[in-house]
Amino acid sequence: MDASALQNSRRRANPSKKPRGNPNKRPKTNEPRTNEPKTNEPRANEPREQQNRGQRNAAVPLAPVAPLSIPVPSDSMRFTDLKNLLDPLLLQTITDDLKFDHMMPVQEATLHELLEKRIDCLAQAKTGTGKTVAFLLPAIQTLINKNKPRGSGISLLVISPTRELAMQIAKEASNLLQRLPQFKVCCAIGGTNKDKEERDILRGDGCDILIATPGRLYDHLGNRQITDAFRNLDTLVLDEADRLLDMGFMEDLKKIIRCLPDKEMSKRQGMLFSATIAPHVQQFAHLVLASGYKFISTIPAGEAQIHQRVPQLLVTVESWGQVVPAMVASIQSECKLIGIAEFKAIVFAPTAALADFYNDVLSNITGLPRANVLHARVSQSRRTKVTNDFREASSAILVATDVVARGLDFPGVSNVFQIGLPADKESYIHRLGRTARAGKEGRSIFIVTEPESFFPRYILKAITFETANPDFTSVAPQVEAIVNKYEAKGKTYQAWLGFYKAHARAMKWSDDQLVAEANKFAIEALNCGEIPGLERKTVGKMGLKGARGLNIVANLPQKSNGGRGGGGGGRPKGNAAR
Repeated sequence: MDASALQNSRRRANPSKKPRGNPNKRPKTNEPRTNEPKTNEPRANEPREQQNRGQRNAAVPLAPVAPLSIPVPSDSMRFTDLKNLLDPLLLQTITDDLKFDHMMPVQEATLHELLEKRIDCLAQAKTGTGKTVAFLLPAIQTLINKNKPRGSGISLLVISPTRELAMQIAKEASNLLQRLPQFKVCCAIGGTNKDKEERDILRGDGCDILIATPGRLYDHLGNRQITDAFRNLDTLVLDEADRLLDMGFMEDLKKIIRCLPDKEMSKRQGMLFSATIAPHVQQFAHLVLASGYKFISTIPAGEAQIHQRVPQLLVTVESWGQVVPAMVASIQSECKLIGIAEFKAIVFAPTAALADFYNDVLSNITGLPRANVLHARVSQSRRTKVTNDFREASSAILVATDVVARGLDFPGVSNVFQIGLPADKESYIHRLGRTARAGKEGRSIFIVTEPESFFPRYILKAITFETANPDFTSVAPQVEAIVNKYEAKGKTYQAWLGFYKAHARAMKWSDDQLVAEANKFAIEALNCGEIPGLERKTVGKMGLKGARGLNIVANLPQKSNGGRGGGGGGRPKGNAAR
């Protein structure tokens, strides 16, 4: 999150004006799962001490905690109002260096009690509302107050669902610590050098704040030295808690918590921040939070969980072959409406392979801002560069999966395009929340085919859509020429089939009907001369054994770089972003 940009938008606002509102097999990527998460058994080589801690930490379910609904204040508190609770150097950093003035609602609702009483809390707040500062400030103040000698171990642990969000939190923590250089911030995330992370965490001057993703953190906890580094843990934060659970990390999180000191004995402070509070989030809260924790909601009573002021356009096309032309025509139309200099859009795709496909098309359409792609299969170094470039750009297109749907803050996003089915209603809403942030306006375009039209009609029935009918006849020949040259058609077909297999019941498709629609996609959208081939083992893993219409082959052609192709005119170029 660009903290200064976020807070400055609030600072510049008129303060009298009311703001608007396997153990051996864990998830391989940070992509949200489309099916129910599997339950993992304890690792065979999990240290016995960790299992003992798990017994000691066995939680007793708590009585439901009534939420304390905090209305958005008409004249919010200033950070200077915390001068008796914050270290002078930390307060100077906030007011003089970062230029923060008025608190945002989630900060005003939580900071005073988190700082003064060190309460545990489950806080509900929309993404992009300043919640990162709300949990970092109390944790940093605790670190200062404890005044522990160097090498005393990790004081604050923040668990994040994605690498990008983890790095964003780490950057914001470093910004807050710029006048306190004695405190060190480290990251533990997938896609980076694990040995280097261990050295950073265990180095002589210590690691005071660790921001981590669940899979990599659990891997590190197999090292007894790192487990011991949490012996003096003061604060535990789960950011985007609902997404952590929705992505299937429940079992990893339980194992991580078993490795940490007992919450009651250590008196650590616990915080869960989440945009939505589903029952499974409330049930999980007792594992992290002390009894008597506060449930604070900064969403005013009666306010919908969507940006009501965002115009939402719905484009419904008749065939799979019209999806990409409709996407291009819609982007061109919005770009013309807003102006290319201010057009900054995120295009959401259901899978990594479809994101690559859409990005290839948009990158070859003349007259559009530069397009790039971001998903969990892109290398970490590339993901970091793409994230930073898009964050800093005033005009650009980012084609992405749900890996950027929540938590990450990209300033100035004018448009969100959602192509095809989202995973669920919550996914649609969180994608929508990438625009109209920090008081700015935004627009949304949702493109579906006739078979997918049940989703806006029934799943999103509470949302009022404006019907849009972009004229894509003129762009269709250009799209066709680009698609004809696309090399990863087999991979795209397989990914499409896998995604819609997970949604076949909702779409009332039998396996035969699913394959028939997939084959239409291959012919109409990918311009395949024949149905792409699938290996028998792949068909079995998809649960499509016996389905009619598949082109089952013994082996797919394999390129020297390890990419695997399919039929119908091409092989994939691998997982690297274009």
